[in-house]
Amino acid sequence: MKNDVSLWLGYFRDFDKLEKYTEIKYNQDGDSIPSIFEKDFKLGYYDRDLIEKDWIPYTEDEIEKLLVDFSYDDQLIQQYNNIKLKSKYNTIILIYNYDYNKEGKIVNFVDKGTYKLEFIGKAEYTD
Repeated sequence: MKNDVSLWLGYFRDFDKLEKYTEIKYNQDGDSIPSIFEKDFKLGYYDRDLIEKDWIPYTEDEIEKLLVDFSYDDQLIQQYNNIKLKSKYNTIILIYNYDYNKEGKIVNFVDKGTYKLEFIGKAEYTD
C-alpha cells in the first residue's frame, strides 16, 4: 500500500533545540498543546507516532546523506534525489502517512534567527 511522507529540512544549533521545537505539551485536562513546529507550519491532524526527526552535528547539502537510516530511506532517497538543495542542513523531520500539500495553507519556510526550517515536499513509500 502506498503512503505519503512529508519532509522538512532545516538548521538548529543542537538536538535539544530540535526536541523543544517539536515537543508536545499537555494541559491539566490532558489536552495536547501544539508544538512550535505545528504552529509554525499550521499543521493539520497527523498521527504524532509517525514522526521521525534527527539532528546531525554537521551541515549537509546532499539529500541522500541526510535521509540515510530513516524508515524507507531507499524509497525516499530515490524520489527526493532530483531535488537540488538550496543550502546546507543539519535537521531532518519526516511525517509519515501525511501529505502537507493537502493542508491548503502551506508555509514553505520559517526563519526565526535561532533556527530555520523548510518544507521540501512530499514523497510516497510502500509499506
